[in-house]
Amino acid sequence: MNGRYELTIDKILISSVRNNPDQIISYQGRENITYREFNEVVRNLASSLLRMGVKKGDKVAVIDWDTNRYLEAYYAIPMIGAVLHTVNIRYPPEIIFYSMQHAEDKYVIIRDEFVPIIAKNKSMFSFIKKWIIYSENGKIPEVLEPFENYDNLIKNGERMELPELSEDTVATTFYTSGTTGLPKGVSFTHRQIVLHALASISGLSDPPIGLNSGDVMMPLVPMFHVHSWGIPYSIIMKGLKYVLPGRYDIPLILKIMEKEKVTVSAMVPSIVYMIINNPEASKILSGNHLRIVVGGGALPRGLAEKARSMGIETIAGYGMSETAPILTLSTFTNKVMEMDDQKKTDFRIKTGVPVNLVDLRVFDKEGREVPYDSKTIGEIVVRAPWLTKEYVKDPEGTEKLWKNGWMHTGDLAVVDSYGYISIVDREKDAVKSGGEFIPTLILEDLISTTPGVNQVAVVGKKDEKWGERPVAFLTVSESYNEQDLKKHMDTYVEAGRIAKFWLPDEYRIIKEFTLTSTGKIDKKPLRKNLQGME
Repeated sequence: MNGRYELTIDKILISSVRNNPDQIISYQGRENITYREFNEVVRNLASSLLRMGVKKGDKVAVIDWDTNRYLEAYYAIPMIGAVLHTVNIRYPPEIIFYSMQHAEDKYVIIRDEFVPIIAKNKSMFSFIKKWIIYSENGKIPEVLEPFENYDNLIKNGERMELPELSEDTVATTFYTSGTTGLPKGVSFTHRQIVLHALASISGLSDPPIGLNSGDVMMPLVPMFHVHSWGIPYSIIMKGLKYVLPGRYDIPLILKIMEKEKVTVSAMVPSIVYMIINNPEASKILSGNHLRIVVGGGALPRGLAEKARSMGIETIAGYGMSETAPILTLSTFTNKVMEMDDQKKTDFRIKTGVPVNLVDLRVFDKEGREVPYDSKTIGEIVVRAPWLTKEYVKDPEGTEKLWKNGWMHTGDLAVVDSYGYISIVDREKDAVKSGGEFIPTLILEDLISTTPGVNQVAVVGKKDEKWGERPVAFLTVSESYNEQDLKKHMDTYVEAGRIAKFWLPDEYRIIKEFTLTSTGKIDKKPLRKNLQGME
């Protein structure tokens, strides 16, 4: 290609395998493979897929937990010019079908335990040319036709020469979590994924994460969800030991963390909550100096403080399905590094600062950038090399997403004098009372610091006088006392941190929150609950 060196996913392996051939990729701490061996398996799989007839542009779906097989697919499928479709296994069956049909999948790599779900409706999947099934116990259920045993594809066979690809070739596709309406498809090129990995490593190398070659990473972000935040590419690019958890089982995850000496992870707030509230967590994690990037929702101060009391450092990160996903990290800039530890905590729970190559602004309704005053609310708009260009087969949605050359996120935020962004609400979640926005994320953050409050979500309830009023839903422990909570919130009013009219009209205790398919608190059932009470 005339000396041009394309930024394609296979290039990630070249230097990482050369420099760290004996570095380990571990599946649940019980099945280890070196980088050198991983590279061989990936190239065997890629060759086998080519021999099978997979062509450039073909969509190859993967239905699996976070396993070594999934990681192999992350590389092998794009490396032959095909498109990796990471299917959301937490979708109901009809939405799994919708996303696979909409994506025009032709081949499917599927773990044996998911086969019965598909087999019940196999006539609907007539568009699939071949099912590639694997089983850890070697027993392949022969209920989907035609099928191939995955293990046969990764054995040594005739190695085919892989095609030279343009970096602008589409590498991946997946579907948004579908919080409103049907999920929307997004896709990303090789170039976008490689640049995203480079920027991620650069951002995570800053304190307090301080990623270095001695770290052990076990992400707890599902591999179907936004490239597992890009970790399958960035961590191998960095040359770190990589631990795959399989199916999420908190007691087992803690044992794996202990055995493999995991030092860095990434997860949504609900997973952090489950880990640090496990009775074994303090004992197991005390010596790991664990650092966690928390995304997919705000990092509540109460959760960050509890984690820190156990020796766990947390920082917030922000991104979307449409953005591959990382846009910001709440790592420390030079000015914040000079502050004391207590002040630094204020910054680690903010949405953060843009990572390299991201141009992120907060615009008011007139399209002007808001002042850096921590008060003026606007919408986050963004430009970066790795943003999806469109929603698949959805020109109307694409036009709404992209206006005037900026991607519009629908997230409302403020910016402080140091340039740190703080999301105060999703546009669709914001409570508008008397014509004024009440930022629910700020309320949730402050409520979370009350003793006895475990998790919190604030939503709007229709109000005849004010339009909407905030109601807080809580899960609590035995030490919870509503009067203490109200006094606690009054102190923030007295200190001028929040306006008095922001205070929730009600605090409702519930047993547990419903989570979305990506592990976030789902506010839709809470709103329905309020409608039913009206």
